Amino acid sequence: MGPSTSPCRCSSGRARRQRRARPGRRSRGGVMGAAARAGRAPLSEVLPRFLASDDDRRLTALERLRGRMRELGDRHIRPRALEIDRRAETDAGYFDWEAVQAGLRYGVLGLTVPRSSGGEGALALEASLAIEELSAACPGVASVFGAHALGIAPLLVLGGPAHWEGALRATADAEREGRPLLMALAITEPDAGTDVQDPELMRRARLSSSARRIRGGYRLSGTKRFISNGSVARWISAFMPTDPRQPAETATGFLVDTESDGFAVARVEHKLGQRACPAAELHFDDVFVPEELVIGREGDGLAATMMTLALSRGPVGAIATGIARGAYERLSAWLTTAVEAEGLLERQEVRLALAAIVEEIRLARQAYVDAAIELELAGVGRALAHPALQAAGLVPRTIRRRPRARRWASSARARELTASLVRSSTSAREATRSLALASLAKARGADVAMRVTGLALEIAGLGAGPVRAELEKLWRDAKLTHIYEGTNQLNRLQVYRGLCLGETMPAVLPSARRRRPPRFANGAIP
Repeated sequence: MGPSTSPCRCSSGRARRQRRARPGRRSRGGVMGAAARAGRAPLSEVLPRFLASDDDRRLTALERLRGRMRELGDRHIRPRALEIDRRAETDAGYFDWEAVQAGLRYGVLGLTVPRSSGGEGALALEASLAIEELSAACPGVASVFGAHALGIAPLLVLGGPAHWEGALRATADAEREGRPLLMALAITEPDAGTDVQDPELMRRARLSSSARRIRGGYRLSGTKRFISNGSVARWISAFMPTDPRQPAETATGFLVDTESDGFAVARVEHKLGQRACPAAELHFDDVFVPEELVIGREGDGLAATMMTLALSRGPVGAIATGIARGAYERLSAWLTTAVEAEGLLERQEVRLALAAIVEEIRLARQAYVDAAIELELAGVGRALAHPALQAAGLVPRTIRRRPRARRWASSARARELTASLVRSSTSAREATRSLALASLAKARGADVAMRVTGLALEIAGLGAGPVRAELEKLWRDAKLTHIYEGTNQLNRLQVYRGLCLGETMPAVLPSARRRRPPRFANGAIP
């Protein structure tokens, strides 16, 4: 069905207006009002029956969260989405802090921050449902909040008290005070994109960045590229190898304060879609990171990356689902109210197309919900709910902030305990399956977003007026979901390994081997 099916033949000079239902004829508003709601399934239909029936309190909380995010999107984001997109198109450095400020009042920035650090402590399911609602309003703004949560993720899986009482506590406190403090994740480099998101490819990756150990911490040097939120984040979780000749074995995570000497934003990319979320090139020129801000143990960077992807790819599938749903809702409203849409709903091919769109949206949503539940029940989410970790959060903050407690939390022994806790909470096979399901949700959602937005444009045609601009934007926004968090091809290869072959992938959890004592650049043992 191409643009030739458009009713633009009769609308070139006619003013758009709300149509009145004719006597004796079923109102299009009544038909399409129900159709529009079909894209927003109740959670009782989406979640497995055991979860929906046995955990009514959580189900209620999830519905409230969806309502809260939907209100944020409908009131504060969607009305300005096209304006933000146009401004970012003409000025790549433009960033809409007003949209982020609106998110503060709805608790978006503290959503995934642990409760012990002052946040809501949401996991993958809550984050995914929230990001779908925001993406239906504007995927670019949703990606700002999604990239912020992405920067938090490594601190959840392998971080420690220094991170929880530092950047995460500061994020939650700033939100309550009405000050936005954003985070980001930096792994992509000029010559290494997809490579750094797969254990096998990582061994051959051409990384140019490196971390050099010195007394008291590390010095970071190199370039990171296409970093979402990179130009506006206060804290960045960055991964670099201590030996570029062995990137997979020596990759290490660092929490970088962007106000540090030597850190610079080299440029912000001109983007085709999701322009509200800047993608920046970052330069690290001997940036110092203290020992306590290292994420996990030296050499745990690849495992931290894979666990982070298991957490984040499901929400990317939710972003794509939100894009598809946003296109469907706009198309439904146009079919209901626009004079130029007269007669389209009488066509069987249009009815079949709308039914296919609803099918696609609901199946894409089910995919990311499945991935989120798997992660919580059998993946790294189980480590985050470990009783030892929960008990640590009950320790009074005054004790956690004492110098002696902070020194112990940054010690090699504490990092070993964290890695051991993760390994004891799940298995490498379960972690591989969790990653594969998240990859499935991401790849499936991205394809759905492209198909649905394209089909919506075909149905609306060239004469659809203002809604055409919104649908075109969503189509441009959808393409990025094919690319970030790994290309769809890489994601499907990991689905093949994890689900078709039943393989256990390497480096999906921290290694059990004891590491050699780290050395300074001059060879001395600290």
